[in-house]
Amino acid sequence: MFALYENRVPVKLKSTINIMSLPKWLLYTGLIFTALSCSDKKPDTLKSSAPPVAAHATPLARKAHKTFKYVNDYPAIKDSLAFMNELRAVCQLRVHDSPVQAKGQKITAFKKIKLYGSDKDYFLIEYNWAAGDMASYPWQYQVVLSANGIPIKVIAGERFELVEIFSGQKPFLLATIVTSFGNGGHRIYKVTADSLENVYEGYYDYDVRTVDRHEDLDAFEPEELNISFKDYNKDGLNDIIFSGEKLLLYETTPDGLKYDTRVINGKSVPFTPDDPAKRIPVKYIFLYDKTTRHFKAREKYPAY
Repeated sequence: MFALYENRVPVKLKSTINIMSLPKWLLYTGLIFTALSCSDKKPDTLKSSAPPVAAHATPLARKAHKTFKYVNDYPAIKDSLAFMNELRAVCQLRVHDSPVQAKGQKITAFKKIKLYGSDKDYFLIEYNWAAGDMASYPWQYQVVLSANGIPIKVIAGERFELVEIFSGQKPFLLATIVTSFGNGGHRIYKVTADSLENVYEGYYDYDVRTVDRHEDLDAFEPEELNISFKDYNKDGLNDIIFSGEKLLLYETTPDGLKYDTRVINGKSVPFTPDDPAKRIPVKYIFLYDKTTRHFKAREKYPAY
């Protein structure tokens, strides 16, 4: 059979051929090839009805092809339901719809902020959707948008905070990422080229647990380790220090067996965070690297 395509580029055929004079089998073959070629067009040859997106838009914004218009209403929210529906649509938020969710959903933060790494204004909106399955905990999102409503970042954090790490400089955005069991860690974001970059490397190669309230065999006190910003290595720039205690909720027999109870007055009594088997001081230090501008672990700390 003849090759109608070369490198996926259509070859122009002369128009002097009388199509009706061709044998039926050849006519049908041409129709089949035409159908196949039309169904296999490259994406960049197809026209799009979507509006153009600014060149500096993030991948999230390019995919959405939309901006969140309600930033123009700041600081008020005139129609909360329309606000939430538009936010979900523009930022493509995955939410488990249910009567409980519909009744309980709310906006818990609508802030104009500045972040380290940029002089621009950004909006931070926290949307709490009330309820869902355990895998989707904490049932809320923090959305960062540009001043004109272009989505920059979506975070599913249990809590967020703006923290000043370098004295007199703009704050970083801190978020805790926690499972429904109460295990998790931190993310710390700055602005890099109109996107948010996590500069805390506690999640690199191994996730350093800095939040633990799951009473399996151990837990933290406090449940989220204390975080401080101090110049640990005396290089003139602050570092990140997590500190607290690990509470062991078990004891080990000489042959290596672990048990989470002890016998008191003939009764089996479990270890609890209020009455643990042992307290172990915890200190995780992440030093600021001037080259990468990230906070890197001083040594290898225990993984999840």
